[in-house]
Amino acid sequence: MKIYSLPKFIFTIIIALCLFCFGGLLFAQDEAADPSSTEVTGALPDQARKYREEGLENQRLGNIPAAMSLYQKAIALDPTYAVAYNDLGVIYEAAGFPDRARESYFKAIKVDPGYLSAYTNIALLYEDQRDLERAAFYWAKRAELGPLDDPWTQKAASRFKDIRMVLSNRPVADAREEDVLGLIKDVSVYKSVFKKADKVQAQNHLRKADHYYKKGKLTLAIKEALEAQDLDQANPAIKEFIEKIDLDPASAAAYNDLGVIYEAAGFPDRAEDVYLKAIRFDPTLLSAYVNIALFYEKQRDLEKAEFYWAKRAELGSPENPWKQKAANRVKDIRTVLSSSPVADAREEEVLGLIKDVSKYKSAVNRNDKMLAQDHFNKAKQSFNRGDLATAIKEALDAQYLDQDNPEIEAFIEKTELRALSR
Repeated sequence: MKIYSLPKFIFTIIIALCLFCFGGLLFAQDEAADPSSTEVTGALPDQARKYREEGLENQRLGNIPAAMSLYQKAIALDPTYAVAYNDLGVIYEAAGFPDRARESYFKAIKVDPGYLSAYTNIALLYEDQRDLERAAFYWAKRAELGPLDDPWTQKAASRFKDIRMVLSNRPVADAREEDVLGLIKDVSVYKSVFKKADKVQAQNHLRKADHYYKKGKLTLAIKEALEAQDLDQANPAIKEFIEKIDLDPASAAAYNDLGVIYEAAGFPDRAEDVYLKAIRFDPTLLSAYVNIALFYEKQRDLEKAEFYWAKRAELGSPENPWKQKAANRVKDIRTVLSSSPVADAREEEVLGLIKDVSKYKSAVNRNDKMLAQDHFNKAKQSFNRGDLATAIKEALDAQYLDQDNPEIEAFIEKTELRALSR
């Protein structure tokens, strides 16, 4: 089926070409060469197939109304005919009815989620409407679902990358994310894969894993291998492949990236598992400590978050800003967890004073006794001169500094009696 032979589609491609330069040329080609886009004719009524073939011929001749009518007849006979829905979408788009075209493309995907041409068409339609975020999503879906040796799989992946680069405020950082393309995968696709114990599908994931591993894309290789293991846990070939990957020096960083993927996809248990694997394989991988600490904070497991923030603060060079950030986060969490956060905050303020008390206490005591003796000597001198008021004052000062001295107490009593007897 040549889905790009109509003037409307040529116009769409020209617009995309103007926006993305030569990249758009990739998508002006006919996807009929893609083996994944060939229709499955098994149980389709013969008449529905006949209507579709007649519609396709009229479409090629430019007889749009006749083609539209014939595609609608094919769908009426077989409402599960994804190919006819896709063809009808092409007709609607060429005729200037983008809403109807989009609806037809979505119906094709709904009745057959594996019908690849519809993903290409909906992605191009969104590009034509300047809805580049949605276009990127459906290019990614097309890249995800297609066979690895399908040229359109690579074209879709390349198109996704081009759009991401155009939309990005940080293209250099986004370029690195090519290795973790799975981050944008639809969560529902993950869930369906994880729940379906299919040995054939497991083998397909293992082939993908081996392909990515040979390409040096270790994160994606691990992800595909783990999905294969979920589907067929008794398969020794899968186990052996994972063991081989785990021996790779780069596996720790790959597991760390995979944790980001699982966390974004809504699989916290898997994210936690691979973050911890990353740390186990490389205890010096600092970013893994940050990721697992942030992960536990999101899970409201603040004790574990504090532990990994503390580990991050402990590791790394002193000039690294994340070292101080981690230390500050430990302090913040401890304040939150404390039963008396205000008191704890003040305690840190005067921590030096508390530590120094025992050091200075003995010296202070020695100084007080010496000063007390000085006051006591002055008291006795004043007593001898008959200045009883000064004698009592100096004696009381001495007693304040050395309260355990019985001689001072006796002197005070003697002086008071002398003063009263006058």
